[in-house]
Amino acid sequence: MTYTFKDSGNATAGTVLAFIDEALRAGADACVPVACLPVLTRSAVCSAQRSGEGVDCFVFRAFACSRAACGCLERLAAAVALILLSPLFGLITGLIWASDGSPVLFRQERYGANGKPFEIIKFRTMLRRSEDLHEALQRRRGTQGRVFKLERDPRVTRLGGFLRRFFLDELPQLVNIVKGEMRFVGPRPLPESDQGCYTKPCHALRLKGMPGMTGLWQVSGRNERTFDEMCLLDVYYLCNRSALLDVRIVWRTVGLLFKQIGLKREA
Repeated sequence: MTYTFKDSGNATAGTVLAFIDEALRAGADACVPVACLPVLTRSAVCSAQRSGEGVDCFVFRAFACSRAACGCLERLAAAVALILLSPLFGLITGLIWASDGSPVLFRQERYGANGKPFEIIKFRTMLRRSEDLHEALQRRRGTQGRVFKLERDPRVTRLGGFLRRFFLDELPQLVNIVKGEMRFVGPRPLPESDQGCYTKPCHALRLKGMPGMTGLWQVSGRNERTFDEMCLLDVYYLCNRSALLDVRIVWRTVGLLFKQIGLKREA
């Protein structure tokens, strides 16, 4: 069974997401016309269905988003990556300790598959009292309807800014993958401070799958996206997950990294 979204001419990401939630709860596929999802066409560069039922629409397949497991092959790949990157890990550890002391790693409770909490691991990029300053900064500079992020965060150290620029602070999450708590690709796990963004039942759809180090949201504008748009991107990924889509997202992530380094020119 398929539910088709009827465009009233003023559809928002939140409206479409609520429709998808209703269809999936009923055990049906959700079919949404391309015109209603500019975030998927312009930002995520995804292609609509070209044949069969739902032509020129994005299809959100029922129950596909419930898969919440990290395969043995992916965990093995993460373990191999940890071994190969161990010299880099040692170098970064030494630099953080020499510049700002311990702890070297930043640990924070996040919410993974089906809302289950787990401890995410990163290289520490902020001042040691950064968590104490978080609430005040969020209240002063947070943008309504978006995940809390700052372009120039005063809590970030000089070395931390370098690690963030080249995404090196994220590398310890390979340990989370080895433990089966994350995947290479999936919805980004959010901290407790962002849980207030879950204001609609349909937002919880993004928690149906295993979180990842990178995902469709990260390569589709990231902090420019509203929370509704972020959830919509994550739900599309979970409902249409495939090896090819994973490869595309990883490839685009590498492209963003090269752009940060300066090896990739603007089109």
